[in-house]
Order: sequence, then C-alpha cells, then structure tokens
Amino acid sequence: VEGESLMMAINSIAVSSGSACTSASLEPSYVLRALGLNDELAHSSIRFSIGRYTTEEDIDKAIDLVRDKVQKLRDLSPLWDMFKDGIDLSKVEWAAH
Repeated sequence: VEGESLMMAINSIAVSSGSACTSASLEPSYVLRALGLNDELAHSSIRFSIGRYTTEEDIDKAIDLVRDKVQKLRDLSPLWDMFKDGIDLSKVEWAAH
C-alpha cells in the first residue's frame, strides 16, 4: 500500500510520509534505504508521532484504524490479488497503455 494513499485514508490521525528531514521530498527516505528497504517499501512507509499525553487507548485505536484502512486499500488493488496468488510482481513485464 502506498504511504500517500494510506495517509489520505486515515485522515482522522496525524501522520506523515517518510522521515522528518525528507517529508517534502518525493524520493524515498535514505534512512529506510540504508536499512535495506527497496524503493517500493520505502514509499509505503508512514511516520507516527506520539506525545506525553498519548494514551495506550489512542495507540490501540490508531492500530485498528490503520489495519482497517490497509485492508480496504488492498481490497481495491489487483496487484494485491496477484501477490496473494504467488505472482512475483518484480518479474512482471508491464506495458504502457
């Protein structure tokens, strides 16, 4: 799931994409790349911040919301169906329309 799509789907909590120092950039985070993530996974990342008044209940609600929205976005994706069917998407030859 693209991080930007997930951010738009979970508009009731404050999240951002990428690291704090590169959130304005369209390039994937160099930190995530250094950790070994490919560009696709790096673009799927979102960042949460918590504060001193964030409760365990707040975090549990955020987890439930993210889990629900990820599932809904996956349900819309034919690529997810291909992945579940065992197709290696990195080996698919895509053609321009």
